[in-house]
Amino acid sequence: MCENLKEENKSVDNLLDIEKLNHFVKNTNHDYLTTHKKLCFAIIQRIYRRVLLGYRFGAIRVSNDELVVDGNHRYIAYKMAGIDFEIVKANRSFSDEPINFNEIIIDTNEDWDFNNPAYRKFCNDDFLSTYEDSE
Repeated sequence: MCENLKEENKSVDNLLDIEKLNHFVKNTNHDYLTTHKKLCFAIIQRIYRRVLLGYRFGAIRVSNDELVVDGNHRYIAYKMAGIDFEIVKANRSFSDEPINFNEIIIDTNEDWDFNNPAYRKFCNDDFLSTYEDSE
């Protein structure tokens, strides 16, 4: 897993554990549906910590006012943190089968960002110093 966090951010590092996330996902009345069957714990944990520090990572793209088509990890992290977020209308493939967020599985075995060279930079906070969408 990615572990290169700045010392000053460690106070919020442990605010989200898998039990808290699973409870939230399973027991919250979600405003939208998803096509994802799994989401990555490490990604949600990083986004959650960063939004608590004041960073924002863009709108959630939603089709037909009901289906998150881009931003599933952000949606969960923003909602858990109580952060208002922008919704942008988007299109979807109608072959996608919508499910309730309560049905997703949280993957704790893999860090999807770390396993993807294009997204590995998001594993540590170095990119935040040049990120312009923070509040």
